[in-house]
Amino acid sequence: MKTIYLLFIYLIFYSVAFSQTYSGKLVDRHSGLPIPYANIGIVNKNIGTVSNANGEFKIELNIKEDNDTLFISCIGYERKAYLISNFKNSYRSSDQNIIELQPKIYALAEVVVRPIGTKIYTLGNFCEANSAYGNAFYSKELGTEIGVIIKLPYNKNIAYLQNFRFDVGKFTFDKFPVRLNVYSMINGKPNENILREPIFIEITTAGEYIVELEKYKILTNGDFFISLEYYRVADDKDGELIFCAVEKENNGNGYFRLTSQGSWMPEWGANIGFSVRVKCEE
Repeated sequence: MKTIYLLFIYLIFYSVAFSQTYSGKLVDRHSGLPIPYANIGIVNKNIGTVSNANGEFKIELNIKEDNDTLFISCIGYERKAYLISNFKNSYRSSDQNIIELQPKIYALAEVVVRPIGTKIYTLGNFCEANSAYGNAFYSKELGTEIGVIIKLPYNKNIAYLQNFRFDVGKFTFDKFPVRLNVYSMINGKPNENILREPIFIEITTAGEYIVELEKYKILTNGDFFISLEYYRVADDKDGELIFCAVEKENNGNGYFRLTSQGSWMPEWGANIGFSVRVKCEE
C-alpha cells in the first residue's frame, strides 16, 4: 500500500513538474492595439483557447507536446506557428508576453461583369423549432465549434452567401455569444477560414435566427463549411443551449471540434440544423 501511495504522489509531481501555464497578449504589429478573440491551440490535439477582449490568453503546455505545433490565428491577420519547444524558450517569463500578429493584406478580386442571370439556392440542413432532434456544443472549452458542410449545386463552383439560418430549440442562458465562421474545404474537412472580418452573434432566446450576410461579400469557390464557435465566456456560465438538428443521412454533413485548432470530427448522431441561402450564376 505504501508503494502504491508513493507512486501516486510521484505521478502527481511528475505531471505538475512538466506542465506549465504560459500567458501572453496578442497585439497588432503596426498599431500595438490588442487583438481580441484570436484562436490559440495545438493543431489536432484538442488543447487550445481564445484570447479575451484585451488580447490576453493562458494555455497549459506539457513537456510531451514539445514537438507539436502551436498555431495562433485570427480573422484579418497572418497565422503564426511555433514549435512548442521554441515557444516555451521564447516566452519563458512568468510575466505576460507580448506577441505581435501581422495584419493580412487581401488581394482585390477582379470583378467581371457578365450579362447572365443568377439563382438563389437554400442549402444545408433546414429544420423547424419543433424538430425531434437537438444538438449542443460538444465541449465547454473556448474555441469549440459545430457546423455543416455545404455542397454547391451540380455544376456550380462559385457562390455568394446571402444569409445563414439556425433554430434554437431550448435556451436557458441570459445570453450566449457565438461567432460565425466560413471555411474552405480540403480532403473533405474544413480548412482555412475565408472571412475577412469577424461576424459575432448573440443568442438571447429560443427560436429562429437569420443572419444577413450580403454586406460581408462572402464568395466561396467550391463546397464550404459553415459553423458557430463559442468564442467568449458567457456572462452566466450555467445554462442550456440546444440547437435544432436533423436526422443524420448516410455519412452526414456535420462536424465539430472541441477547442481552438482542434481536430475536426464527424457528429455522432443527428446533424446540426444550419442552412444558408446562396446566389449562384446560371
